[in-house]
Amino acid sequence: MSTAPDPLSEWTQIDPIGRRSAVGQRVAAVVLTLIGIVGGVLSFRMAPEWWVVVLSLLGCVFVLLVGVSLWVNAVLRAKATAEARPTGRRVSLRVLLVEDITDDMETYRLHLRLPIEGAPIVQHACSARRCTDAAHAFPGSEVPAVIDESRRVWGVLHGSIDD
Repeated sequence: MSTAPDPLSEWTQIDPIGRRSAVGQRVAAVVLTLIGIVGGVLSFRMAPEWWVVVLSLLGCVFVLLVGVSLWVNAVLRAKATAEARPTGRRVSLRVLLVEDITDDMETYRLHLRLPIEGAPIVQHACSARRCTDAAHAFPGSEVPAVIDESRRVWGVLHGSIDD
């Protein structure tokens, strides 16, 4: 029985983001968080019945949580991108196989070959325009990516990361 390591488990996928996109996502997070806080305060002062206050607070907590999650997502993506930038390089990943996993949105799972020794195959499930275009153009399509062999991370570029 072979105990060779699984090439898929050795590589980590990141979701690269540009500085301007990360700032925009943080601004949206702050706005949503402030709306949640202000709405919560106003619901105490303006709602006539206790059940209206409770429903308003639930809605405000939801908005607040969405804002906080946007902030955390932007920070984590920006950190991963910043760590990959100094030692990473841009490459084109060849699409080897396309699986249509569409549910509500047009979504594809792309099987991609990393251009390194051993040529491991990784998977990227996505509904972004660049990835759906590559799925439609299959066979022979490629997607732009960044790869950092020293940290064993890779990520498909859905937009600019140089801004």
